[in-house]
Amino acid sequence: MTTSETVLPLTRKERHAGFLSIFWLWAGGNVLLTNFVSGSSYALGLGFWPMLVITVTGYLFALAFCSWDSQRSARYGIDEMVSLRPTFGYHGSIYGVVVLVGVNFGWVGILASLAGSAMKLVVQNLAGGLTFSGDYTLYALVVGIVLPLIIIMFSQKAAFQLSKITVPILLAFVAYIVVRLVTGGYWTKVTTTPSNGSQSWMSAFEIIFAFAISWFPYLGSWNRFARRERIGFWGTYLGLAVTGILFAVVGGMATLATGQTDPALWSNQLDLGLAALVIIILGTVTSVTHLLGSGSMGILSVAPKWNYRWVCVIVTIPSAIFVFATSLQEIFNILLIFVGLLAGPYWGVALTDYFFLRKQKIDVRACYDVNGAYRYTGGVNLVAFGCMVVGMAVWIFLGGWLSGMSLLTFSAGESVFRYTSATLPSMIISGLLYYVVAKGFFATSTMGGYRPVSGRAGGERTGTPVRT
Repeated sequence: MTTSETVLPLTRKERHAGFLSIFWLWAGGNVLLTNFVSGSSYALGLGFWPMLVITVTGYLFALAFCSWDSQRSARYGIDEMVSLRPTFGYHGSIYGVVVLVGVNFGWVGILASLAGSAMKLVVQNLAGGLTFSGDYTLYALVVGIVLPLIIIMFSQKAAFQLSKITVPILLAFVAYIVVRLVTGGYWTKVTTTPSNGSQSWMSAFEIIFAFAISWFPYLGSWNRFARRERIGFWGTYLGLAVTGILFAVVGGMATLATGQTDPALWSNQLDLGLAALVIIILGTVTSVTHLLGSGSMGILSVAPKWNYRWVCVIVTIPSAIFVFATSLQEIFNILLIFVGLLAGPYWGVALTDYFFLRKQKIDVRACYDVNGAYRYTGGVNLVAFGCMVVGMAVWIFLGGWLSGMSLLTFSAGESVFRYTSATLPSMIISGLLYYVVAKGFFATSTMGGYRPVSGRAGGERTGTPVRT
């Protein structure tokens, strides 16, 4: 097993990824068919021009947070979950692993279901309508789960090579869809279909922002390979933005043209040909390979002695449950609520801690020492979690109504949501609260302070919290 298949910090010599490698990696990771679904989810509610404006501006803003977060791992060569230990404690970072695995199950399951639908249509078109009992399930499991699992079990680095091959093909496919929509008699319908009022600008922004920050748990698994922080930042930002915006806009356009949100269905309805459905399958394999690699590294951060390839299997199997989901849109919405509520405030605290309190200085060795500087109280920074809970309460007040549960619906919060959304305010409030409380609390406690010491990145002892 190589160092890249463990959660040990990577030395400078082991960080092989330049700008183009990181760019293609994240472009490949973000050729998610769910990006199509994200644009589709609010296109009918807003209409074409508002959909275009909110997609471009919303993603450019939201993905800046992802690129900002990615710098921790790029600087120190450590996995995302390990990099959270200075903030939440050696054991407190396990919460991030739980979020990662939960998000992973949902995304992989949704993508596998899309691959199953596309594969079924491919076979029917090639074999004169051939179908059999359980064909969708078989295709979804084999193409959407088993094939990516085999690739990532072979090597985590395989995701880099796969992206370089598939992303140009997928981008060419999306360009073809745009040409088809513009020249195939659909453009007038795309641009003139009126808004049905089912979504507001702010609800669309919430979808975009929550969808974008769902990348938080994955960033460090791959950006630890970046040669420099600047490469990690810009490669991540541009890679995610180019494909994210393009796929969301095209998905929204296709939905306006057909009324369908499932890419397999609107591809077929737009008569894009078998090539389009094959491309959907290729995109699924690429994206799921990235997701499984990140999920596996998250589990290894908690159980570093476990075998990498068996962990890949463990992180994959539960995703098969979502293959049997009855509503793609419903599962998509639930997953975004999960991200906004459970991930937003958590990473809001982490960003504040790393950039504003620790000034980007952490002790890499202490991140691997259960009795080291980041042990806090039983391995958990209770102050950080307390501020996170406040942020979660803010999210529930503002966005609880999105769940459809009366218990979590507050009319006052729903009214405020129209101007603020839910996930971004919950991150800001949890982060600001932590900054204020930590500045006072850690200056007088024995849990560790934030006075940085000089040092170098890349596995050396850097930024040790000073006990006061």
